[in-house]
Amino acid sequence: MSSVRFRASCFLLSALLLFTPAVSHASRVLGIWCAFLAIGLMTVLVIQSEEIGSYGLLLGMTGFFPASYGALLYLYCRHSVLDDGFQSTDLLHFIPFFSCYILNVDLIFAPDLILQASTTGAETLSVRFLLASTYMYLQAFAYMGYTAHFLWRYQRRAQNNYASFNPDIFDWLWIVQGFNLIIWSIKTASGFMSDNIILFVAGDLLIVVLIYGIGMAQWRNPKLFKIADLAQKDSLVSGPGGDPKLTGALDESTRVSLLQSVVHYMKSEQAFLDNDLSLRGLAEAVGVSTHHLSEVLNQEEGQNFYNFVNNFRIEFVCGRLKEDRDIKLLDLGLNSGFSSKSTFNSVFKKHTGLTPSQYREKNRE
Repeated sequence: MSSVRFRASCFLLSALLLFTPAVSHASRVLGIWCAFLAIGLMTVLVIQSEEIGSYGLLLGMTGFFPASYGALLYLYCRHSVLDDGFQSTDLLHFIPFFSCYILNVDLIFAPDLILQASTTGAETLSVRFLLASTYMYLQAFAYMGYTAHFLWRYQRRAQNNYASFNPDIFDWLWIVQGFNLIIWSIKTASGFMSDNIILFVAGDLLIVVLIYGIGMAQWRNPKLFKIADLAQKDSLVSGPGGDPKLTGALDESTRVSLLQSVVHYMKSEQAFLDNDLSLRGLAEAVGVSTHHLSEVLNQEEGQNFYNFVNNFRIEFVCGRLKEDRDIKLLDLGLNSGFSSKSTFNSVFKKHTGLTPSQYREKNRE
């Protein structure tokens, strides 16, 4: 009965993520994923029941659903960070998924073969089935690498262009990546250990926990991982030093002079208090290009734009806490340029090793 309720909750979560008005594209990806998982759970129960012969078509239709999980993970991360909408080229990511079914189209409509495989082992199946099964595992690890490269690239882009995003966004997505690696490592190990059923089921259960957990979080907060404007290509610096063709274009004395101008502007105008401050906005204010400003910060200060601006903010916050020990921390954080309480707490602890409340208590002693 509990398994029935859990499947029902997966279908319900899928419907909420797919059909709730104004949900993000990432939520819809998760909705599809949750639906696949719910159907997959039904298949697992069928395999362990006495009625497998009656549900052979179901097994054939759902057996290669995991071949889509790599693409779904990538699309989820991409739409979470960029929310750039679905594109026709997104369908190309499902080539592994469709290939597995094309290779085994005869098996899908052959319940007797599925029943035989479930009772005598996979050696009774065709080479095409084994090839598709191998393909299913390979796509999972390939998309892990592809997704990791995406996260690394856009994390650098965010750090070099914006000062008010929550760094926990990428920390969480990296955790999801790590969890996914563990899951597929377990499932792969089960294959090398003569299809060890315990490891195989453990892998499936961990997938359910992973997707169900982030699905609930995404439904409650559709913009959970959204970082504004990262999808645009113009005027954004992708990595340290900006455009490789322009890196080192300024001599040492010019970089030092520009840095002094930038620091003077930040202090005199308190530009860091603007939570919408971006590399482009600061560059325009001091009259330099975004690439030259990025080069100055990286080569003279040894840090990206994100850390450069937040250093001013943390210095400002610490000064205010020493002046007014009873000031409300949330108000102070928001008035210091941080966009949210979570961002304020995360950045403050990263720079000082203490939470804002711990820092205040320490200075009261």
